[in-house]
Amino acid sequence: MQSIAVQWAVVETLFVAGADAALVEIIDDFRLSLGRVQGSTTSRAYRAVPFLRRGERSLAPHRFTDIREAELALDFAADFRAAVVSGETQRARAAAAEISASLMRLLAISADKQRNIATAYFSLFATLVAIIVVIVLPFLILLRRSLNRALKGEAEGKVFSHTYMLAQDAERARISRELHDTVIQDMRYLLLETEKIGNTVDKDEREALSGRTVPMMADLMRRTRDICNDLIPPDFRNSELPHALGELCLDFGGKTGIACWAEIDPGLNLEFLNLEKRLQVFRIVQEALVNIEKHAEAREAIVTMRSGSDGTVYIGIGDDGKGFVPPLDGRGRIKTAIDKSRLGIVSMYERAEILGARLKIDSDPGNGTLIRMKIPLPVVVSPLQAKETDVWKYF
Repeated sequence: MQSIAVQWAVVETLFVAGADAALVEIIDDFRLSLGRVQGSTTSRAYRAVPFLRRGERSLAPHRFTDIREAELALDFAADFRAAVVSGETQRARAAAAEISASLMRLLAISADKQRNIATAYFSLFATLVAIIVVIVLPFLILLRRSLNRALKGEAEGKVFSHTYMLAQDAERARISRELHDTVIQDMRYLLLETEKIGNTVDKDEREALSGRTVPMMADLMRRTRDICNDLIPPDFRNSELPHALGELCLDFGGKTGIACWAEIDPGLNLEFLNLEKRLQVFRIVQEALVNIEKHAEAREAIVTMRSGSDGTVYIGIGDDGKGFVPPLDGRGRIKTAIDKSRLGIVSMYERAEILGARLKIDSDPGNGTLIRMKIPLPVVVSPLQAKETDVWKYF
């Protein structure tokens, strides 16, 4: 519209100067330009805003009308040309005034439309920003939380891996000490006794030395076999877990002098536990019994296995020993801080994690210890099936 206004200013200047010869050609160019504006996309956009009525000549607030200012200016331009050609000066001046007024209103409408477009773009931008804030920001927050959880899980995994490595080293050290303090010492003594037998001429003395040596050799073989049995896991392909736990309790009682027995539900269903998970259960019970032997000063120990109505397996290992204060944090979870005196407990919790089980230690100084473990089925069951009895009463 600015170029149209400039073109009309040239027409008005020539009209005032009385240059009628060149005026007609310039008026035709102006009409042609005005016609192009009327049919342009911009003109169609102007039709979406209110316009002034025909009789209004002020820049009052726009009102809707069927008459478009570009069409009105084009009509006045035709009237103006005809008046210039016929020499009707007054008529030409009136038409020129109408054209000027129409162009002023078109310029005002154009400026208003530009402001509306700018406002619309700003509203669209504000809406887009709001959508980003409402949708993307919570997503970023969730992503950050997930990342923090992943980093925390990775850190805890590193701590557990470190702890597990220390537990392995501690177990190797325990085996080494046990071999050194028992097997190797007995072998050294047997070696000395054997040398004495070879150096003794007296028959009766040789027989006496042999009589002392044979029982020592049998005891040495028994101790070596016990160490091997502790290291070699049971073959669950040929022996069921309840049977292996029963033998574990029997061997534990015979070795330590602590009365130990197993109470296992005969109808227990362990089919959902594969060989690896059954081994984890066995190692947890074995570690609990080792802790009882080392620290509890107990007279009795018991291992129980029960199942709920939904198939969940409950395991308990209890003793009547001196008890202790479990190394738990404020949320009742095992502390991940590395404490070499508690590596066995950390190992049990880690094995329970592998099982997908929940492990809890109940103990007070002077009141014994109870280790409880709940192994749920790996499938979702219905609420009717999940109605379970209070199997913890068996513990």
